[in-house]
Amino acid sequence: MRMLDADEQAEVYTFQLYLTPSEAKELITELEKLLKDPEANEHFHVGLDTGRDFSCSLITDNKMKDISGYTQLEQKILKKR
Repeated sequence: MRMLDADEQAEVYTFQLYLTPSEAKELITELEKLLKDPEANEHFHVGLDTGRDFSCSLITDNKMKDISGYTQLEQKILKKR
């Protein structure tokens, strides 16, 4: 698991997430979509309508072979194991 605070441009080590029931359902639905094709170059956002944003994507060993499509900060964090 890698977590990034895009606003602060820093890695996050501890994260707490508070969801409404509808946001939790949306998260489950969107994760299930990603899991149908883990190799797809896809991601999703939850909570954009509230002014807060939670973004999620899947990483796989295959995707980690070429991370050039990510920002420099994302690449730095993704390279850490």
